[in-house]
Amino acid sequence: MLFGCIYALDFPVQAALHGRPHVFLSSVAAVIDGPESLLKVIACNASARAAGVAIGMTKIQAESCGAVLLQKRVVELEESAQAALLDCGYSFSPRLESTAPGTVIIDLTGSGRLLGSANEIGQQLLRHAEACGFVVNIAVAANPDTALHAARGCKGLTVIPPGQEAARLGGLPITVLELPEEILEVLGHWGITDFKSLAALPQVPLTERLGQQGLHFQRLAKGEIERELLPAENPPAFRECTELEEPVDLLEPLGFILNRLLEQLMYRLRERSLATDHVQLDLTLEVHAERQLQGESPASTITPHCQRMLKLPVPTQDAKVLLKLLQLELSAHPPEAPVKIITLEAFPARMRCMQAGLFQPLAPEPAKLEITLARLRAVVGAEDGKGRSRVGFPRTLDSHRPDSFEVLPAGAVPGWEGETEGSCQLALRLFRPALAARVELREGCPAALAFLHNRARVVRAAGPWRVTGAWWDAGGEWQRDEWDLYLNLDGAAGLYRVFQDLCSGQWFVEGMYD
Repeated sequence: MLFGCIYALDFPVQAALHGRPHVFLSSVAAVIDGPESLLKVIACNASARAAGVAIGMTKIQAESCGAVLLQKRVVELEESAQAALLDCGYSFSPRLESTAPGTVIIDLTGSGRLLGSANEIGQQLLRHAEACGFVVNIAVAANPDTALHAARGCKGLTVIPPGQEAARLGGLPITVLELPEEILEVLGHWGITDFKSLAALPQVPLTERLGQQGLHFQRLAKGEIERELLPAENPPAFRECTELEEPVDLLEPLGFILNRLLEQLMYRLRERSLATDHVQLDLTLEVHAERQLQGESPASTITPHCQRMLKLPVPTQDAKVLLKLLQLELSAHPPEAPVKIITLEAFPARMRCMQAGLFQPLAPEPAKLEITLARLRAVVGAEDGKGRSRVGFPRTLDSHRPDSFEVLPAGAVPGWEGETEGSCQLALRLFRPALAARVELREGCPAALAFLHNRARVVRAAGPWRVTGAWWDAGGEWQRDEWDLYLNLDGAAGLYRVFQDLCSGQWFVEGMYD
């Protein structure tokens, strides 16, 4: 049996500074929490402790110790950092346990043939965790609790061979066991300060005074506990969150931050051989009524949250594609106030593997096609006056009404069901909306036509063809007479489709034939 433990030092501080290990190591940093009137330090790094900062201090007391980088606790940041630690562990084994915030235990049993000796595996764990942006302690032992306590109490990498658990854990302080206050107080009166002294106590008197719980802690100090890991569940979504020191109100710096978050998300997905086809962006805005300029919309009408969603036709692992799509979406619908907190969520999906034909031309990549469609939407708009999407794949509806169609997104295009061969037909270029016209009739047939400040003579006319529909719906009934007119317009000839709305009597030019 072989287990490894990853323990992130001062985890709340690292979560607040996730991705910036140099800041965690060099700056005097502390995390505060509580009501605004009584903010207290809940975690601090080694530099802060050396400067005199202690857990439980108020914010003013911590600031009096020197240049302290104070961060307000954000639970989402800690959840994101814990998920990143789990992803680091999944790179070595599918069986792991999320033991506590900042602590992950990995079942490495049977991985020796692939990864090497216990010391080599520990070195790889250490390098991988540092590459993920964490400052950690790594321990490898024959049971999970021994690895856990060694990682909490020993710096750097610790490898404990089987049978040497009690000897290697003996020098650790008793506080590493995280005992209840009442038991810790009793052991303090007895002069028990480390694992070795606790392991040396006689079992029967210890059980008589502290019960089975005291005996359990003694077995932990000896490294004798054998247990099964509680497997961590796969998250329904991968989340990255960051809180900005200063609000951002420009899209360009916001894009740099989104790029970093997307790179982290795609790295975590690739570690599990997953991709994503659904990305959700949540922006927490900073709204101050007293800072609103004159003429701007009142702050009361600005929502403090902004949400954007991307749905792709096929899963992808390309962060650059997702970044471009988010930039186009934010350019079309920018946030109404400066951004304070950014939360990015990617929902996992399996990669779709496709084999191209050897003698078939390469089709455009679906991700690049999605970027092209997003750019078109930014230019022409998302919807027309009738609420139909302007960009996508058109499909005619099951109706005889002219110009009756819908536009589907790329992922919802049904299989092509049509004839492979057909007769050549004229293409009708529709005017949307149809152009109002004035028509002169001669014996019930159009003789002249005026539209767009131009007058044309009708050379030939074909029609009328009466089309009706929705007669069962009083509000949606329509009926019209259609004509195909060959017009002489300023010396140029053209074939046009013209119709008369029988409900209103108005004439319209619907389009021209190519």
